[in-house]
Amino acid sequence: MSSRRALIGTALLAPALVAPRARAQAWPSRPIRMIAPFAPGSTVDLMGRAIAPAMTEILGQPVLVENRAGAGGNLAIDVVAKAPKDGLTIAVCTPGPLSINPFLLPSMPFDPVADIAPVSLLAIGPNILAVGKALPARDVAGLVALAKAKPGTLTYGSSGVGSTNHLAGAAFAAAAGVDLVHVPYRGNAEMANDLLAGRLDMVFSGLPPLVPLLQAETLRALAVTGPRRLPSMPDVPTIAEAGLPEAQAIIYYGIVTTAGVPAPVIAALEDAVRRSLARPEVQAVFAGFGTPAGASTPAEFAALIASEATKWRAVIRRFDIRPG
Repeated sequence: MSSRRALIGTALLAPALVAPRARAQAWPSRPIRMIAPFAPGSTVDLMGRAIAPAMTEILGQPVLVENRAGAGGNLAIDVVAKAPKDGLTIAVCTPGPLSINPFLLPSMPFDPVADIAPVSLLAIGPNILAVGKALPARDVAGLVALAKAKPGTLTYGSSGVGSTNHLAGAAFAAAAGVDLVHVPYRGNAEMANDLLAGRLDMVFSGLPPLVPLLQAETLRALAVTGPRRLPSMPDVPTIAEAGLPEAQAIIYYGIVTTAGVPAPVIAALEDAVRRSLARPEVQAVFAGFGTPAGASTPAEFAALIASEATKWRAVIRRFDIRPG
């Protein structure tokens, strides 16, 4: 009888012994920091805030968005690069810190390959090539003809030297064989005002800042620089359809974490991102940016980062682009 009682006691005690150990090994055990490399209200910030609630529900710990703007995105990614290798610090990233800045800046605070682990793609978005109504060009062919007739006079705006839209303009100029003048701006409002007033001829820009101007028909969209037309702008051709496939330029958005994070944690993060992006409310937010949501494996995202780095390194070297 005593041995039977001992067996029963052991059986009752076993879950109590195992449960704390299981809880200690569970991931995540604390809230997750999601670093956004640009200011509140930016596309990257809004993407992070769109998926954070779903990831919180899936992972069982709060996913807290934290803005760290500066240095073309490097400040935010540097936080991730130097974080503990526990997967509790992640970031929404764009091409700047991983595929552009290493070739644009004289030095980097982190190694984009050795210090950062890709988790999943969030979306791929294009730039929109748009011109002011005062410019007579009605399509890309007309714009190229005008640029060739007036070499070195047509201007295009961007959000700064080495930004994705600056490089999109440089790629366009190279593909079309034209000489354009780059005008960097600190904000979209100033750039839009100059475009509307005719002080600027064209822009290469993400869709969100242009939506109200395109809806008001105060700007004319000539092409989408991505690989496919946007559902919200079905009549606007891709840059390849307009005859300049070499001018294709995308903006990727994705989630990264610290290199050295254990593979099971990376897998858990990837799963949470994938399941979050599948939710209709998240899909709707991304569609509004002109960037349909779509997850990837870490390997697929790493390959995209590398291929974009190869492309932009060539553009930066060809035009000798340097930070202002």
